[in-house]
Amino acid sequence: MKPVSTHAPFDERFVHELIRWILSPSTRSLPLDGFLAELSVRLRAGDITVARMRTSVTTKHPEVFVRAVMWHETLGVDVRDGLRDLLTTPTFLASPVAKVRAEGVVVRCRLQGPEADLSYSICGELAAEGLTDYVVYPMQFGSGERTYFSFATRREGGFSDSHLAVFEQIAPALAIRIEVESAELALKSLLQVYLGQNAAARVLAGSFLRGTGERIHAAVWFCDMRGFTTLADRKPAHEVVKILDRFFECVAGPIGPLGGEVLKFIGDAVLAIFPVRSAGVKDACERALEAANAAVDGVAKLNSEGGDTLVDMGVGLHVGEVMYGNIGARDRLDFTVIGSVVNEVCRVESLCRTLDSPILLTAAFARYCSGAAVESRGVHTLKGVLEPQEIFAPKRA
Repeated sequence: MKPVSTHAPFDERFVHELIRWILSPSTRSLPLDGFLAELSVRLRAGDITVARMRTSVTTKHPEVFVRAVMWHETLGVDVRDGLRDLLTTPTFLASPVAKVRAEGVVVRCRLQGPEADLSYSICGELAAEGLTDYVVYPMQFGSGERTYFSFATRREGGFSDSHLAVFEQIAPALAIRIEVESAELALKSLLQVYLGQNAAARVLAGSFLRGTGERIHAAVWFCDMRGFTTLADRKPAHEVVKILDRFFECVAGPIGPLGGEVLKFIGDAVLAIFPVRSAGVKDACERALEAANAAVDGVAKLNSEGGDTLVDMGVGLHVGEVMYGNIGARDRLDFTVIGSVVNEVCRVESLCRTLDSPILLTAAFARYCSGAAVESRGVHTLKGVLEPQEIFAPKRA
């Protein structure tokens, strides 16, 4: 590992133009993969022939820790998300990136010749590819957090001292660019986790004023756990949280992949929507019903795995027009759906135990299902609803 020279001559005008480009508003609008691709072009214009660059931005996602972005001269751009357990893996802990993040030092490894340093596994991989030099710089954020930016070349003799001096000069500007990217990704990931992907996109696009929203047609999905009060009374809080997490994983897990959106967790309940798309209302209802069946099967599997706590549930399904947008107090908003359809689906779900069915449908929803797939469970009075409603249930094997 050779120290980086800080006294090599370089073209100051080239460096100043490069820094100005890195920090310009038009550059900040580029996605990070596009930024790396364009940076490689500009470095080559200054006779710095990079063959590979890699950096990462951190998120605020409960599962994903970083998003790593690599540009390669022949492979193009590769974007990968790293889970939070990445930081404890032996491969990461023995990497130059771990050292740079932990100590804030520059790590340079020549990959060919008598000064070659292949003590890191990544260096052996790069050397086998024919690269000659590899250098990793710390990117220091204002919060004290660090990430990295690495350069590799296949130039004979590796990077010159003037090349390294250019990297040192542009490193602070790169850190600012990466910090902005990291802040944006953190914001997006937080909003997606707490609001859902579609609602998060709407908020980021400007739909954050109280009382604003739009009327949409959607299948509305409401699920509730049975016996939660008893469970909470006889189990310690930390065990109740674990049970709820497993329950919600079974229940909410199928919703997103089937085009639905979880709007909120209400204690032990889940409210979700399946917006009507170009495929029509029938398609939205079919996706919602498929998610409900998958949720029931998932909870049954959870119960079959043993343990002293069996979980029961009910799902109500309805379809119609709802108001989708922001409601709440001046300083605390909720992005959700409201309307009679939402109120009615909650009342329908409450009949699941009475009618001994894990899934119940309104007549409005059932009309979009195959007649052979559903059966009437009679006409029932719903609390707060003027007219009695006919309720249906799917025929499950």
